[in-house]
Amino acid sequence: MKNRSVVGIRKRAAMLGLPLIIAALLTGCGTKHEASGLHQTGTVAFMLNCDETASVYFEKAIASDPEYGPSYIMLGDCYLREGEYQKAVNVIQQGLNLKLEEGHKRLAHRKLARAYKQLGENDKALEQITIYTRMSVYQDKLTPQKISETETFVAELNVPDGNETVSVNQIVEETMKARESSKVPDQEGKETDIVEMLTFGLI
Repeated sequence: MKNRSVVGIRKRAAMLGLPLIIAALLTGCGTKHEASGLHQTGTVAFMLNCDETASVYFEKAIASDPEYGPSYIMLGDCYLREGEYQKAVNVIQQGLNLKLEEGHKRLAHRKLARAYKQLGENDKALEQITIYTRMSVYQDKLTPQKISETETFVAELNVPDGNETVSVNQIVEETMKARESSKVPDQEGKETDIVEMLTFGLI
């Protein structure tokens, strides 16, 4: 059902264009939390590469509810696309200080790693990509493709002298051992990949 709804949104976006799909989404804002409705509208705009429009809706969501963490993360992603890397860091850090689901936190750390890399702060980029990798292991989200992408990311970092760099595989192995030894059941709310991807503009 969710897969059909997402496909339907994308087809309508392609056929009707951004103005009509935004209007369609906004009709539900009165019955849902306003910030959530604004956020979802911004996400559709982001998916359609309308970054300026997306930014406006994420800003409106934040103005409506300053505690709505996901919009800070997505606004940071807009800044990343625009090359405003320090602004991206600032707003994503704000979002991480608010209530976020674990999946949202994981992706926020990946975005921070990208921003720090572009700023030339490679030690911070390494720290953030390590957090992202560890969280991916704990959340069963680290696919072979993501491992390969992360290895490439780390290999491109020019880490300052004196900072020890470990391989991605080593991080994964150590985290898996820690996970097994902790024997703490996964408490994450098993949200579907499609919902997570929609929320973060990844589809």
